[in-house]
Amino acid sequence: MNVSPTLQRYLYPLVALAWIIVLVATYWQTPSVDLTAVYVAGVAAAKGMPEAIFAIQPDFLGPGPGPAVVEGIKAELGLVGHPTVPYIYPPIWAWVIAPITQLVSQPVFSKAVLVLHCLMLAATVGLTWRIVRPPKMSFQTWVFLGFLVLFTSTPAHHAIVYNQPQITTIFLVALAFERYRSGFFILAGGILAVAAALKLSPVLLALIFLLDRNWRALGGFVVVGGVLGLSSIAIAGWPMHLEFLALLSKINKLVILQSVNNSPEMIIFQIASLLQGKEVFWEAMQTVTHPEPFWLSSLMALVKLMALASLILMRPRLVPGTAVPVLLLGFSLATALFGPVSWSHSFLLPLLLMPTLFHLVSRRSAWVLIITILLLQCSPAYVVYVSLSSALYVTSLIGVLCYLGLLIVLVATVLRAVRFEPEVPLHYRK
Repeated sequence: MNVSPTLQRYLYPLVALAWIIVLVATYWQTPSVDLTAVYVAGVAAAKGMPEAIFAIQPDFLGPGPGPAVVEGIKAELGLVGHPTVPYIYPPIWAWVIAPITQLVSQPVFSKAVLVLHCLMLAATVGLTWRIVRPPKMSFQTWVFLGFLVLFTSTPAHHAIVYNQPQITTIFLVALAFERYRSGFFILAGGILAVAAALKLSPVLLALIFLLDRNWRALGGFVVVGGVLGLSSIAIAGWPMHLEFLALLSKINKLVILQSVNNSPEMIIFQIASLLQGKEVFWEAMQTVTHPEPFWLSSLMALVKLMALASLILMRPRLVPGTAVPVLLLGFSLATALFGPVSWSHSFLLPLLLMPTLFHLVSRRSAWVLIITILLLQCSPAYVVYVSLSSALYVTSLIGVLCYLGLLIVLVATVLRAVRFEPEVPLHYRK
């Protein structure tokens, strides 16, 4: 892409500014379901009502109202009838948010975080460029591709429409590995620890430090993570952490049927139920849960172990410059696919990291894969998938095929190149 030097200099900030203005204007009045749960938990902590933070109904992920104590807080805040989801984050953040809830209302808080989240996502486009540094792609092309993902993809839409705290985690993970690529190893580990303290899933990304034998980054992760963990216990108390762990355990024992859950486990459960003559579909955007069968939990544990083992085996075949983006893409996909819940917005970082494929395959093959996944995961296609869903979530089936397929391509490309090609490409050399 040939552009003038002046446009090259200002292209990124101009596109970012335009995207931010459009997104903020579009979602300014949109109720933030996920962020409201964080705000209500902060109010509960400020009022000295810790019992309300992790309070749940028996069918706590279903469409019904929340527990009475939570609904009481919502009534005081003028949020009667506002959709309710449970607070499923480490306890410390309820106490961190508590002082803010005494200064600003929930609508102001949501709008301020919306602007902050848009700024974070816009910055993530630049951070991921510095992580991946793809050959055969200009920075201008990267910018257009990155904002195309943010503007058209279903994961980006779901992240923004719910004002999902996952956006902060995505930004922190990208910042951590940008600092890692830049040689600030201790800082990188510390930033990743903060991301893991928001959402536990980034803990697995610390394996990249371990595989690189980068003890400074791993040490930064352990020290900052330990400080945050001890601070959380000191502030919130150990019983609150037991409640949090019990809630995570309860979720892990469920199969969660939702049109935005791109979980292989959910698809396998639905197919198995259909083969047994059972109807398991629920209305779009509603949530229904089933106890997880032992055979399914065992199968998913085995598949997750195989995925992690495959990613670990890739490391000796990669030079340091290629290893970080390849492993980050691989572990991000595995974490999102095989976590307790594979919400659509969890795949936004892997979508932004897709040009990592330029390190591994030909330019043409990389573009074919990227364009195919973006077409399958764009918001208009999601609307079509919803209309096709009847006894099976087509929305989730397509998501699983896209992201699991991308993970398989990533692993197979690296392992096959070393095992079968007599001339090992430079990118795969140790």
